[in-house]
Amino acid sequence: MKRTVLHFILAAIAGTATVLVLTIAIYATFFHDFLGQFLELSQDTIALISRSPVNAPAMLFANLAHGFLITVIVYWGKFYQPIKAGLAASCIAFLTELYFCFSQYAIMKTMSIQSAVIDTLMWTVVNYVVGIVVSLILRRAENKKAV
Repeated sequence: MKRTVLHFILAAIAGTATVLVLTIAIYATFFHDFLGQFLELSQDTIALISRSPVNAPAMLFANLAHGFLITVIVYWGKFYQPIKAGLAASCIAFLTELYFCFSQYAIMKTMSIQSAVIDTLMWTVVNYVVGIVVSLILRRAENKKAV
């Protein structure tokens, strides 16, 4: 039991780290510039509504919550095969991001229809990788229980 809890926590932390690293690597670098061409707001307005610097503790907390969400899904569904876990995580990410992005698009000018679609697709790919990482750790725990 203790080993399972430890692996669950390790998987959630690894999922968190994967989300954080991929998000920074993709969204804060080339993808940021790519999405910039779809902005509906002026640079002055963006400067008014953006935090500078980013609130790092809040960002870590958000990624931690997401890492645990994906870990719960993989664990409860027993998706210990990496491809199945990646598909489960990307499906959840796709649906929740569709909700978030299109809600944002519907009520605010913070994104365009193009950026909502592109962001949803990119987030889906990121979470495919997160699901794989989480499954590899949880599968290790499951294999140790069987021995």
